[in-house]
Amino acid sequence: MQTLVLFGIVAVLIFIAPLVAKITRLPLVVIEIILGAFAFNVGIILESTILKEVAHIGFLFLMFLAGIEVDMKSFKMLGKAFLKRILFYFFVLYSVTAIIVLSFDLSVIYIAAFPVMSLGMIMILIKDYGKNEPWLDLALKIGIVGELVSITMLVLLDGYYSFGIGSELYKSLGTLLIFTLLIAIIFKFAGLLFWWFPKLRFLLIPQEKFGNQDIRYSMMIFFVMIAIVSLLKIETALGAFLSGMIISSFFKSHKSLHHKLNDIGFGFLIPLFFVYIGTTLDFKVIFANIDIIIHSINICATMIFIRFLATSVVFGSMLKRLKNIVLFALSDAMPLTFLIATATLGLNIGAITKSQYYSFVLAAMLEGILFSIIIKIIFNYKNNKH
Repeated sequence: MQTLVLFGIVAVLIFIAPLVAKITRLPLVVIEIILGAFAFNVGIILESTILKEVAHIGFLFLMFLAGIEVDMKSFKMLGKAFLKRILFYFFVLYSVTAIIVLSFDLSVIYIAAFPVMSLGMIMILIKDYGKNEPWLDLALKIGIVGELVSITMLVLLDGYYSFGIGSELYKSLGTLLIFTLLIAIIFKFAGLLFWWFPKLRFLLIPQEKFGNQDIRYSMMIFFVMIAIVSLLKIETALGAFLSGMIISSFFKSHKSLHHKLNDIGFGFLIPLFFVYIGTTLDFKVIFANIDIIIHSINICATMIFIRFLATSVVFGSMLKRLKNIVLFALSDAMPLTFLIATATLGLNIGAITKSQYYSFVLAAMLEGILFSIIIKIIFNYKNNKH
């Protein structure tokens, strides 16, 4: 009975979050975290193992939808020269990050956390400013590759912290490599199969809307892929991400399916994950320790610095104006979902302390609020000047 009451309270918080976000004009994700934190700290919501497990499914569904956003064909359209420039951008980004992490003797997981990227806030910015802005168009292209790189880094770090440097880690990486190669072969084979026999798609997902077969198939792929990587002792986020890529690669024409999956995810499962994240924040600990707040500000500053530096080196000639470089760096440094996901993974595997976890979540919220406001100020100033 208590579990049902708990989920009833969470459902109310999920319902009112968009209303509060509309009034305050703050990012919806930030509001969901704040509401969860408030409910926990006033005692409305108590710690629950079941809520934690369901929230984890919400996180995996977020990775699933991130995979759906990846269009493999778009990589070919970017051209080899531009792809080389993107790879150089990531080389500079991670090299500078590694130097900072080693210089300040930080945990290795910071190498994945500082450059982490997510398409979530970039898609929101595109709705506000349009794709025609050069800095935002570049942010979208970088973000697609960045999500893949971020997922890969999370998987590698999970293996490192789970097994350490040794035979078990090499075995885990070998399993990951073989699994990735098999997935690539299956993707290639499936592509040829669907090309020769296009009607096969309609056997899996019929055109007639009977029994919600499209949703059933998607959920099957989602959970089967997660089960497979779990059995192989690979980070489950990779399985969720790959299952999304399967839907994106072979069923992109099913527009209604993508809308349905987004409605399921962003309608309940993903907001539940962020409300749960809020319940992990203890206000008494956070506000009693100024170091947590200072560390969160340092995280924000570092994430902006490395992006500004890498962008200036690699894309300075392309973006031309300093304002475009700053706008790109700001838009690229708001990985709300993935930064929190990285912090959650880091806490679960013992790579960061509870205080560091609080700092990461606060940093994600600060970035979502402050950076979006700064972008609006700079963008409007630029337009007024012209």
